[in-house]
Amino acid sequence: MTRLIVIVAFCVMAVTAVAEQPMRVFIRAGEKTHGPGQHDAPQFLKDWKPLLESRGAKVDGALTFPTATQLNATDVLIIYCQNGGSIHGEDRANLEKFFSRGGGIVVLHDGVTSDDAQWFKTIVGGAWEYKRAKFFEGKISCYFQDHEHPILRGASNFDVDDEMYWDLHVMPDAHVLATTYVPEARNTIGGKQFPSIYDIAPQLWTYETNNHRAFVSLIGHNYKTFSLPQYRTLLLRAIAWAGKRDADSLVSKDELAALRYPEGGPTAPEKCAATFNLHPDFDINLVAAEPLIQKPISMDWDPQGRLWVAETPDYPANLDAR
Repeated sequence: MTRLIVIVAFCVMAVTAVAEQPMRVFIRAGEKTHGPGQHDAPQFLKDWKPLLESRGAKVDGALTFPTATQLNATDVLIIYCQNGGSIHGEDRANLEKFFSRGGGIVVLHDGVTSDDAQWFKTIVGGAWEYKRAKFFEGKISCYFQDHEHPILRGASNFDVDDEMYWDLHVMPDAHVLATTYVPEARNTIGGKQFPSIYDIAPQLWTYETNNHRAFVSLIGHNYKTFSLPQYRTLLLRAIAWAGKRDADSLVSKDELAALRYPEGGPTAPEKCAATFNLHPDFDINLVAAEPLIQKPISMDWDPQGRLWVAETPDYPANLDAR
């Protein structure tokens, strides 16, 4: 019995010691592509290395894939570069060894592109295949699906000027965290198809297989997106989660507060009245707000003066639900 207690105590101490070690992050960036302010991986490496270090992480990075030695000193690999999933030979073998010991991976935007999408999707849960996948650049809506997930706790939906992808190869057991509307012919303006309500596509997801965790964000086309407090918070959480740490271990209180009413998202209930153009003979008062109600689509008063509200809390996550 004494021996068992000692073994258990040793295991607890070992886990605690690992958790107290600084998380080691490697940023695999690449050459800048596209226009000004877009796909700026070198700037991401320059900005996020000191940002993560200021939060207690130990950070390395390069515009090339990490060596075996570098991966051995890494807990979370961030990939933000064009063709980030085109990994072959010794690099692929080193990556698979990295995953076998529990390494985590975070893939951003075009880092999901690969010349071997069928392989890369089994690593990160989804991948872009050239001549199959599609993109839309402009204003997109980010709808969260699992508000209980550590990465999304307390987060509200928001619109963002960025780029969305669809028709990727996605594993059936990838856990979708956020979706957006897909462009469709019925919403064509000036010859261009815009996102419509008729179909959705995953934009953020997690994927867990064997001993490693993966997080993918297809958002990240415009570099200014990384400066949005709500997106920065989600990404910091995702990095911590991929490294099997407390999801809030890298974020500040101000960043967490930005999740509830973000730029491009809902207006705080107490501030809504100021947005109304109200007739001078009327007053307006707040009587119900989230979390009491979620996604209201209709409301009406009954003969007894009671207000009834119809909601669609799962929309658009469960379009096929019956």
